[in-house]
Amino acid sequence: MAIVKQTFPVGLYQCNCSIIYCDKTLEAIIIDPGSEPETIVAKVESKGLKVKYLLHTHAHLDHFGATSKVKEKCSAVIGLHKADEFLYNLHEQQSAMLGLPQTTISTIDHYIQDNEEFTFGEGQLKTLFTPGHTPGSISFSLEIGSELFLFSGDTLFNGGIGRTDFPGGDSELIVKSIKDRLYTLDGDCRVIPGHGDETLIGKEKRSNPFVRA
Repeated sequence: MAIVKQTFPVGLYQCNCSIIYCDKTLEAIIIDPGSEPETIVAKVESKGLKVKYLLHTHAHLDHFGATSKVKEKCSAVIGLHKADEFLYNLHEQQSAMLGLPQTTISTIDHYIQDNEEFTFGEGQLKTLFTPGHTPGSISFSLEIGSELFLFSGDTLFNGGIGRTDFPGGDSELIVKSIKDRLYTLDGDCRVIPGHGDETLIGKEKRSNPFVRA
């Protein structure tokens, strides 16, 4: 059995969308289908994947803009933390503010809980509640072989952290989330941020100018 991860940037803001799947059962999870639904669906169909969940690190439009159209093709469960539902429902205002195309939204099927686990085949994706960038920001951890991966959304970046000047942002809370929930992970944990290049927890603890361990 092997768990496979494929991460690729989509849309104007180059949001990192990730498809993770079990190559034994072909069950899959998509994290942050932010844009380019045709690209995402093509990758799913090329592998014959059965998508169980469309999960979101938070509800900024560049992270869920393709969700509704991907759901039409995949019939997967849409998951979001309830504290971000108000942002999800403000998609028209976000479109105008961010300069992104208008999109329809589908009903949230499942409210993600802290420490919840999502099973796909023989893989398990675990959630960490990391509010601050938005009230309902979530990070996800995943073991692939001997390596631990963290999908940090816009909470932690390579050399940076998420901005907190949008509605619901909290600068003190994001620092607490990073120190208490992310910096407690193993230093070799590979971080896949919501935008930009991969990093390591250990590297960020040593050198991130916004939050030092």
